Amino acid sequence: MDRKDEMILIQVRLLRLAAKTWHKEMPEVAKLFSQFNVYDFMQDMYEEFHVQGDSANLNEVETFLKSQGVQL
Repeated sequence: MDRKDEMILIQVRLLRLAAKTWHKEMPEVAKLFSQFNVYDFMQDMYEEFHVQGDSANLNEVETFLKSQGVQL
């Protein structure tokens, strides 16, 4: 599996985990991720994200969103 495929899997897993953790529908989380450039953030964090677990990665995403004023 190449980097692009791994990144897609990370994004999908984090989208699902965020929806479950934040008690939101997946389309709502996907919109939030798009609106606040979370997908780009994940790309930038690839080196860390592909070796960390999903829980740690979601914590990074939460910190990123909160730094932009998003309340989860």
